[in-house]
Amino acid sequence: DPLPHQLEAVYDYFLNLSRIRFLLADDPGAGKTIMAGLLVKELKIRGLIKRTLIVTPANLSFQWRRELKDKFREDFEIIRSDTLRATYGSNPWQEKNQVVTSLSWVSRIDDAKESLLRSQWDLIIVDEAHKMSAYSSDKKTLAYQLGESLSDMTDHYLLMTATPHKGDP
Repeated sequence: DPLPHQLEAVYDYFLNLSRIRFLLADDPGAGKTIMAGLLVKELKIRGLIKRTLIVTPANLSFQWRRELKDKFREDFEIIRSDTLRATYGSNPWQEKNQVVTSLSWVSRIDDAKESLLRSQWDLIIVDEAHKMSAYSSDKKTLAYQLGESLSDMTDHYLLMTATPHKGDP
């Protein structure tokens, strides 16, 4: 059962936007994954999304897939290097409608990034989005550059973090 603050975030904020572009910065354990799952379910029910990409640190990929399956009955595929090798000659990003992938892998491996950027997504969710931060406007990390590219690929873009920025722009 979702908590009141989770329902408020999804129904009073996210879904009131015609184009979701949101940074969800909340404490660890506040249920950001639950909010993301509620958002996915609601947008699917309303017929507003079909294809969802979740970008997360590699160590959280299986947790995301499990939680979305257990709590929301949503099946997500994990795409990583072995998937890319097994589907040589085709684009697995375009063949799957609900995907979880690793931020560090897809931002560093050119083949993965290039094939990902040739796909289209209705909703992109980035967990641990602070890992996409740049050192400065002229020193953009590979992860930051990926974040910019992903932003251009979708109307609905949800960034999530529990790490405070401590005043650093």
